Amino acid sequence: MKLYRILSATGNDRPGIVHQVSQYVFDHHCNMEDSRMAVLGGQFSLMMLFAGEEQNITSLENDLAGFQEESSLKASLRNAVDPKECRSEPALPVRLEVVAMDAPGIMVQIAKILDKYRVNVETLDARLSPAPTSGTTVSSIKMKVAVPQKVSLKEVKDAMTDLGSRINLDVVFQPVQE
Repeated sequence: MKLYRILSATGNDRPGIVHQVSQYVFDHHCNMEDSRMAVLGGQFSLMMLFAGEEQNITSLENDLAGFQEESSLKASLRNAVDPKECRSEPALPVRLEVVAMDAPGIMVQIAKILDKYRVNVETLDARLSPAPTSGTTVSSIKMKVAVPQKVSLKEVKDAMTDLGSRINLDVVFQPVQE
């Protein structure tokens, strides 16, 4: 029987971590199905969905402490389900991009609007960087969100546009093809 798990791991960044993590999963005859990895503030961070037969998952779980010691990563495992079984309500995938001069609370205000309309954030990438000419700190946020079919896409877009006008954000909000 095929089982699914989420492996989360964090630790000091260094070359070879991705190889070490993927080798650990592969050595236990499991398959990586989806993953997000990033380096933030010198720290490596990973979330990986993987699958395997029950005996292989059990072996991988039993070897977790050894993997942590060998890799110097703090790791944990969580039960998961086959992504095909995670059918949520019908929703429209939308790309949301925001660029603005950095100020505290930008993400909170965006998230408040998304929450109001029950829009699910599926991926989010946010970073600060200096503007090319002025050196002013610019906040750049890129998301893939799912707008429920029962919600007016125009209302959500209008709310994001209104926020952009009020606090000086450039907002791109458009449906995407999957």
